[in-house]
Amino acid sequence: MAEHKRVVAVAIDESEFSEKALQWYVENIRRDDDYVVLIHTPELYDLSMASPAVVDQLLRELTEKVKALEEKYKKKILDLKMTGKFRTGQGKPGEVVCKIADEEKASLIVTGTRGLGKIRRTFLGSVSDYIIHHSHVPVLVCRHEHH
Repeated sequence: MAEHKRVVAVAIDESEFSEKALQWYVENIRRDDDYVVLIHTPELYDLSMASPAVVDQLLRELTEKVKALEEKYKKKILDLKMTGKFRTGQGKPGEVVCKIADEEKASLIVTGTRGLGKIRRTFLGSVSDYIIHHSHVPVLVCRHEHH
């Protein structure tokens, strides 16, 4: 029976938007036997001009940030009595989310949106736009009103 669980991929970053997206999923569409794969893409810095000491420092900070995020979300999953895992990938967030969701055979991807303004989105593109256009499974984009 175990492999009939629905796998749900949730894109995670440091923002409150991903917390709200996870919350929305839990409150509205979660099933008891869902298996949740939390996917995080650490920010990449351009380190080409940095000295080795600075690179070491940045990588240490990054590792700690990722660890803290992982602990926080693992605790959330436990508190919510859910089963799942936390995965990180390197590259562009949208691509990483789609790739890991594929690998994990997710049947749904949940993502928040930062609600970038029109101009910024035009230049940056958005992670949720990328996922919507490249995912092979349904994508739930959780939007939140700005207060």
